[in-house]
Amino acid sequence: MVGIGKRIKMLRDEKELSLNMFVTDINTKYPDAKIDKSMISRWENEVNEPSLDKAKYLSLYYDVSLDYLIGLTDVRTPSRLLALRK
Repeated sequence: MVGIGKRIKMLRDEKELSLNMFVTDINTKYPDAKIDKSMISRWENEVNEPSLDKAKYLSLYYDVSLDYLIGLTDVRTPSRLLALRK
């Protein structure tokens, strides 16, 4: 099972975002997120994990399910959400 830190790092790398770029973008999109560079670094290095509130913003930002983000599944977006997008 892939840990949440590895998922966060992988998703950020896929978008080719530096820590600074990511922090600026997520906080612009979701001002209530209040995520800083040191938080992301600690999460990616698996020093600690994001709170549920912070994980929610990561999930929204990367357009993945919380289950995917925390490593419970390898399916990024549940089919029920895909159906709603049509």
